[in-house]
Amino acid sequence: MIDPILENELRLLTLQVESWKKLHDFLTYALDKEKPIISVEQERQFTEIRSILLQESEHVFGELNLAEELSGKTMNVLQRATSIRGVRALPGEETRRIELD
Repeated sequence: MIDPILENELRLLTLQVESWKKLHDFLTYALDKEKPIISVEQERQFTEIRSILLQESEHVFGELNLAEELSGKTMNVLQRATSIRGVRALPGEETRRIELD
């Protein structure tokens, strides 16, 4: 017997994880100074993933009762990482904070 509540929670988590993987790829690219200059298309995709995470995180964490535990770190990363170019320009201390969060 399949639990519909559990199925919904798993679906929400899967969507969140996929979005975070995409954001991680962009952040890793931005932090590698040896990579080529960021294109307009990369910046657009980054902004799209970031906006999806901003919109969905509060809902997902609320549904899973994880809001207090995870929302602060999530918002810290999303607020610091406003664009790929912005991430590339962050000082070392700020990039370490993003990596830790």
